[in-house]
Amino acid sequence: MHFFQPAYRGSKSASRAHGTPFFLGALLLVLSGRVCAAGTTVESIGYAYGIETNVLLYSETHCVGNGLEREVVYRDSGQQVIAHKILRYQGSLTAPSFVARNYYSREVISIESAPHSITISMMKMGESDPESVETVVVKPKSNMAVVIDAGFDNYVKSNWDKLATSESQIFQFPIATRETLVELKISLKDCSYKTKTETCFSLEIDNWFLRLLSDPIELGYDTNLRRLSRYRGLSNIGDGDGEGLVVDLRYRYPDTSTGACNLADSELIEGEAFPDFPPGNAPINL
Repeated sequence: MHFFQPAYRGSKSASRAHGTPFFLGALLLVLSGRVCAAGTTVESIGYAYGIETNVLLYSETHCVGNGLEREVVYRDSGQQVIAHKILRYQGSLTAPSFVARNYYSREVISIESAPHSITISMMKMGESDPESVETVVVKPKSNMAVVIDAGFDNYVKSNWDKLATSESQIFQFPIATRETLVELKISLKDCSYKTKTETCFSLEIDNWFLRLLSDPIELGYDTNLRRLSRYRGLSNIGDGDGEGLVVDLRYRYPDTSTGACNLADSELIEGEAFPDFPPGNAPINL
């Protein structure tokens, strides 16, 4: 599941801090740690096609480990790794913490989920000065659910019966690149593509003015399995110029496999590689 990035510039009114211990620890995980732990297996693979061209642009491989940790590996059409994300669900199944590294934009983004606050941190790759870490702490409304990144899938499943009877749901969602929380609404809709086995939902910003600046996202779920099968809309992976791609993501659930999750020997953009964890070190718990 993508972390949603609406194509508008939102407010940045939030408290700020720089160089927080959490983000520095998370950054060390991404920069010096092995990407995928031993024993992870493929849960699903999403193939992103240009929504107008139907040309394969990239894929995203979702790997699972102990049930509370997920990893997503993004590869371009030539199978080169272009981005990677680690999610930890220890605190919440719908609001996981995560660290994402994008090799196109050269950015590292982390979101830390806590009961009464969300910490958003961003840093350019190659920066070593703690002051270069930009961190924003936002306070969610207490009377509205908070959903983060791929936790959205669990949110849909837990609210399936309501959504399937046309009862829209509204929740708060952090937008890392806008350093803020936005309210999103998910509603039942007719699928825009031909299908007899899927149920579709529309995801859009719950603000009439901002909706004018951002197109809704369409989500398709296998009706019987209640499993994500389609994502149509703005991607979190940009092109070479940093512009957002509008994609048709089609998910497949292959037989269990470990090969696509093992990146220890993979080469990344610009020749970078992921070394093993140093002796005595382990990934930080987000």
